[in-house]
Amino acid sequence: MSVLMWSKLYSRVTATDPTLVEQLKLWQQPSDATALAIIQGQHFVAANLPALNYFESQEQNFLHATPFDFSPRIQSSGKSSVEYGQQMLKQATKGETVSFTWLHMSQQGKELPTMLSFYPAQLDEKPVIIAAFQPMDRRKRSRVTISNGFESLPKELMSITLEDSAEAVYITDENSLILAVNKAMCRICGFSAEHLLGKTPTELKLELDDSRSPSTYKRSWQGEVWKARSDGSTFPAWQSCRRIFADEQVFYVNLFSDISEKKALEAKLTQQAMYDKLTGLPNRFHLIKILNTAIANIKHSPDLMGALMFLDLNGFKNINDSFGHSTGDKVLQLVAARLETCCIENAEIARLGGDEFTLVLPHCQNREEIEAFSELVLSLFEAPFEINGQKFYLGTSIGISLFPQQSAEPNKLLSMADTAMYSAKNSPSHIRFYNTTIREAAERKLHILNDLRHAQSLRQFSLVYQSVVDLESNATIGVEALLRWQRANGEMLEARDFLPLLEETGSMISVGQWAFEQACLQMVEWHQNYNPELKISVNISGSQLEHPDFISMVENTLARTHLPASALVIEITESALIRRPALISKVLGQLKAMGISIAIDDFGAGLSSLSRIASLPIDVLKIDSGFVQQVDSIQGQNLCRAIIQLAQTLGIDFIVEGIENQHQRDTLLSMGRGMGQGFYFGKPAKAQRFSAQVFSEVIDSVSKRHLA
Repeated sequence: MSVLMWSKLYSRVTATDPTLVEQLKLWQQPSDATALAIIQGQHFVAANLPALNYFESQEQNFLHATPFDFSPRIQSSGKSSVEYGQQMLKQATKGETVSFTWLHMSQQGKELPTMLSFYPAQLDEKPVIIAAFQPMDRRKRSRVTISNGFESLPKELMSITLEDSAEAVYITDENSLILAVNKAMCRICGFSAEHLLGKTPTELKLELDDSRSPSTYKRSWQGEVWKARSDGSTFPAWQSCRRIFADEQVFYVNLFSDISEKKALEAKLTQQAMYDKLTGLPNRFHLIKILNTAIANIKHSPDLMGALMFLDLNGFKNINDSFGHSTGDKVLQLVAARLETCCIENAEIARLGGDEFTLVLPHCQNREEIEAFSELVLSLFEAPFEINGQKFYLGTSIGISLFPQQSAEPNKLLSMADTAMYSAKNSPSHIRFYNTTIREAAERKLHILNDLRHAQSLRQFSLVYQSVVDLESNATIGVEALLRWQRANGEMLEARDFLPLLEETGSMISVGQWAFEQACLQMVEWHQNYNPELKISVNISGSQLEHPDFISMVENTLARTHLPASALVIEITESALIRRPALISKVLGQLKAMGISIAIDDFGAGLSSLSRIASLPIDVLKIDSGFVQQVDSIQGQNLCRAIIQLAQTLGIDFIVEGIENQHQRDTLLSMGRGMGQGFYFGKPAKAQRFSAQVFSEVIDSVSKRHLA
């Protein structure tokens, strides 16, 4: 068995590692029997006699083959031989010596458990790898050769097996002439055996890409190729080509199978992985690829900028809550269709999930162009979305980040645009570009959220109280309990500044229950000491009303504190009525049946529904303070008068919030007899101070009786 190439090349191998230099000298000793091979790129270019004996191969068959040609497709560990082997070769190419267990196969098909080592070296100053093969069994010794049985079978049986194989097989000589084909080859390609024999695949136009033909590479290989049938149709195939040297000749055994169905399945899975099932738009994973491409392209045009627009639908949750997810899904499909119709020529559109959409503008001249496009997107929501005769009105808020100016990293751009979108919700234009101010506000919100999660356990919440007075007599007839939070840094926050965040943390129910009980306990004390006719007003959020235990919590708290239900006023906002109207109506009915009064807070600030207000068991309308600020104008007076007349028509009381001076009080009193609340009658104060301010006359009379 010749080893001409080994003797020719090994003497020219050098190494920079002193240890490997010594090892190279030891391997040259005549007594050394280590199986060695030289790998350049991914192919064997030389092997010594022990290596050829180990693989039961001749030098002609071994040279130009790859380590994967003498390996099963899958290693015993479950790893792909090609992928894992390439990974190890890459490590060695970087200058790292690697050793690992590997299952090889001899050319005769025998299993060869091996300790395989790769050593980085140089051949004529070009990088090569010295591969050392150490046989091993469970005790790290040579594995006993076990026959696979093929050599004992008749050659006729092997021929029949190959002939009837489901895989297409054709054998060529060194000049690519086809010498033999099996039935599957004829069936798949549509040629008869007579037509195939004696011709080359190139002549028959079987190969769409003949650059990998044996005559070109003179080696074994495997991979995906495209082939053609006799009718000209094409199909993808997985082909392996094995170079065999026998009877002093070179043969190439080619096996391939049609993988059209596999490719179709892969395409389907790719479609599912890359696109949103509901809308057909690219999903988050695909969006990242779109952004990466856009960022790479715009780097070649420094005068341009790209934009990522993050859209969130305003009012979509109400549709889901009121009409169900099926209707919500149809609305999302309509939104996607409207965006595609109007924006697809200028932007790449994606749906991230829920009611969140993104648009990628790959090349824009300036911010003005981006802003103009954003306004176009906003205008798409001016017309309602109609489903089964029902019209749904939605808005959107748009946050925008710019690339590569603000970032060239897709996930960071998404985070920036998302942050800007939340800021846009509170912006009059509903469009915000990401900037430092927005980032600082987001960071502040994050710190507040973190602190808020521990606020209740640290007893940082407290209640303050504000009088509700009779406008005619200025007498206090009720008290509203207001929640406050004093942070660890001493900052005092009003409820409106942290209640939405309290909902985000999931603490609204527990904090709300604590505030409700504290207010009831305080009013019981004031009943006993000052005025048993006073009522206490407590603000209740929508999430509290929707909680299944809310009614039992109210009943238990009233029983535990001994506060009469008639002394309690539950204040709710208009938005709480919208989310789940049927449930809220039922809950309010139960409260009313207990003798509790119901007040609508900030009436007129939102989108008031008169039909809904008239159908609910409402006792009080609290007119938003914004109307009081306009009471000096004719229009403002007319608005206030209209709301007061509405309350009177419905036969319910009204409270005007935000009264700050005598003029406002007198003007409102002239419109009708009702109640008022505001700084003119007293600022919110903690219980002890409130008692001293509001009940001073009672305290004075009690003190005089004691002195007498």
